[in-house]
Amino acid sequence: MGIAKVPSVAPFKHCFDSRTAGKNLTAGPNVPVIEIGLPGRIGEVKWGFYGANTVVKVKETVMCLAFIDGGKTPKDLMVIGTHQLQDHMLEFDFSGTVLAFSESLLLHNTSCSTWPSQK
Repeated sequence: MGIAKVPSVAPFKHCFDSRTAGKNLTAGPNVPVIEIGLPGRIGEVKWGFYGANTVVKVKETVMCLAFIDGGKTPKDLMVIGTHQLQDHMLEFDFSGTVLAFSESLLLHNTSCSTWPSQK
């Protein structure tokens, strides 16, 4: 995508010049979408994360991939942090053991704080 790599900024390993990424009007920096495949009842379900949830601004012109390497023997296989969860709606159905999630609300030009209430 022509995004220039720059030296790492701890604790992040992969950093980029934010001026070379451009900006998507709704979903933040114009970077590749990261999809995580999760097992579902009828096959794999993909959960997409966009620029606003995949990179973090660490300096005026530097953004870094907002994921941290768990090391050679990680305690957990994957941890999805608050940065990735921003502007996604999650629904936990404990009786049915189901986790449902929305696509990024930013794609709909809204956020959790402005999402219509279900009264």
